[in-house]
Amino acid sequence: MKKYLFPAVSLLLILALALSLGGCSMGLNEMLIVKRTYRHVAGMDSLSFTVEGQMDAAVASIPIKAQVDADCRCIIDPGALYMDMEADLGKLGTFPLPVYLYTQDDSLILSLGVGLEGRTLWFSSDIPLSQGGESGGRLDVETVLTLLQDDPEALSIGDSETLNGVLCRPFILKIPGSMLMDALGSAASESGSSIDDIMLTVWIAEEDGSPVRLSTDAASLIRYMLEKSDSSFASQLEIKSLPVTVDITGFNNVDSIDLPRNE
Repeated sequence: MKKYLFPAVSLLLILALALSLGGCSMGLNEMLIVKRTYRHVAGMDSLSFTVEGQMDAAVASIPIKAQVDADCRCIIDPGALYMDMEADLGKLGTFPLPVYLYTQDDSLILSLGVGLEGRTLWFSSDIPLSQGGESGGRLDVETVLTLLQDDPEALSIGDSETLNGVLCRPFILKIPGSMLMDALGSAASESGSSIDDIMLTVWIAEEDGSPVRLSTDAASLIRYMLEKSDSSFASQLEIKSLPVTVDITGFNNVDSIDLPRNE
């Protein structure tokens, strides 16, 4: 596995491999789809995607509801993600919020830009990662395979449906929060914060095994990452829910991402 493999792609790759090895009471067609997915993700160097989300949050006890939309580009190794994001706050207007997330040494660096009066103010946070070797912690195929075999609710598979003109099968995964923390090379913080178990639905193309769409509520994951960062803003932000839908728009189509300079 690549040394700086982005945590989200690492998790998807390991899930696909574990599923292809374990079967988990899947039929032959489903097993073939997952095997194709593993080959597809294993050969991926970059991807582009869109994100739609509805955020229910509060800042300093002031409620905020926002529609979030973003066009994203990601390079897998070394990990770098750029999100050209906008937040629609209703009567307050729509604000550009460019976001960079990238690996540097033993940390994830989160840089958030806030567009105000024709200029962008940047805020950066350092999210430390533990020194767990190339896999970044305890997350490995054996861990995922044990989960899928021991928990009958860990995986369910829906009926075929067409998304974005592609015939897909939805795979619904129950992912323990501890597994996500392992994917981040992290653990519960001293304050006791952790990631809740989440339900992740991945729609996979039946023909070639390419991921087409992902959907989950990312509130607990984002809360945890903010709490692990060194941002003073995080202590004032309470994210209650953040259901997101990710649509993959391209594979191996990103040549480079120009990271922001620290000034």
